Amino acid sequence: MLRIFFGADDLARVRVAERPDMSMELSLSVHALVSGLRDPRFEAWRNHLRASWNPRTSLLFDLYTPAAIPEFLTVLRDPGATESATAETPEGPLREHLRSVGGERRLSAFARGVAAGDRRARKLLGTVTADYQTRAIDPYRRQIETLVTVEHGRRHRLTEPDQVLGSLHPALSWRRPVLSFPLANRCRHDVWLDGRGLLLQPCVFGPRRPVIARFEDPSQQPVLLYPARIGGPLRAEPEPTPSRNLTALLGQTRAAALEAIATHGPCSTKDLAARLGISTASASEHASVLADSGLTTKDRAGRTVTHRPTPLGEALLAGRLPAPAAGRIPA
Repeated sequence: MLRIFFGADDLARVRVAERPDMSMELSLSVHALVSGLRDPRFEAWRNHLRASWNPRTSLLFDLYTPAAIPEFLTVLRDPGATESATAETPEGPLREHLRSVGGERRLSAFARGVAAGDRRARKLLGTVTADYQTRAIDPYRRQIETLVTVEHGRRHRLTEPDQVLGSLHPALSWRRPVLSFPLANRCRHDVWLDGRGLLLQPCVFGPRRPVIARFEDPSQQPVLLYPARIGGPLRAEPEPTPSRNLTALLGQTRAAALEAIATHGPCSTKDLAARLGISTASASEHASVLADSGLTTKDRAGRTVTHRPTPLGEALLAGRLPAPAAGRIPA
C-alpha cells in the first residue's frame, strides 16, 4: 500500500497537467512491451511497431524490470535533440536506477557500460532512444496530446481538490489528508509531500493502475501518473512537418516553431516551448527571430507574449507568394 500524506499547502498545489509528458510516455510504452501485457487499445500500435522494429531497440529493455521504470530518458520534439539530451543524462539518477535494476537481476554489458559512464554506451543509449521515439511516439503525438488535453479539461471542471483526488481512479482511495492505493508488489510505502504539492499527470501508455514518480528528490514536485481515458485504439498519424526547403532555409527547430505558431496559434511562448519540447528561453529566441523576419508578430499583455503568423509566414509555409495588399498593383 502506498500512502501519500497531504498538508494544507499541498492541497492548494494539486494540479492536473495540461499536456502530456512525452518522456514518461516513451518510458511507459517500453515498459508495456517489457511486461508483455496485452491491451486491445495498443494492438494496432504494437503491430505498426513490429513492422518497423529495429533490433537495437531491445537494448532499452535492459534498463527495465517489472517494477523499475527509468525516469531519465528524455524526449524532445526533434529526435536529434532527444539523442543528445538522453546521452548527456546526469550520472546520479542513471546510476541510482541501474543499481536498483542490478538488485533484481544481472546487468547486461550495455547497461553496465551506461552505468559506468562509457561514452560509446551513452551515445548508443541516445541513438536507440531517438530511433524508438520516431517509431513508437512521434506518429501518435497528436493523438496523445488530444487525449491528455481532454482529460485535463474533464478534471479542470472540478473546482475542489477533494473532488479531483476522489475521482481519479477506482484503485485510489482519498480520505483527507491521505491518498492511498495498493502497490503491485504488496509493499508498504509512505510519501510525505511537505508542501511540494502533487502534479496529476494523465498518461496514454500508463499502466491501468496509478504510479508515483519523482517523489524521492525533496526539490522536485512528485508526479502521480494515472491512465488517461482512451476511447479507441491508437492509430499512427504522422504530424505534418515543414518542407525540406523551409527547414533548409530556417533550420529545423525554427521551421517547426513557425509551423506550430501557424497551426496552433495564437500561442504564448510557454505553449510554444511545450509544443517544441525546448526551454522557454530557446522558444523566445526562435520566436524573436521569426518576428524580426516578418514571419510572425508578437503581442504583449503583462508578462505574457502571444505569437501569431503573418501573411508572409503563412505563405512561406504554404510554398506560395503572399497575396498583394488591396489597391496595390503587383510588379
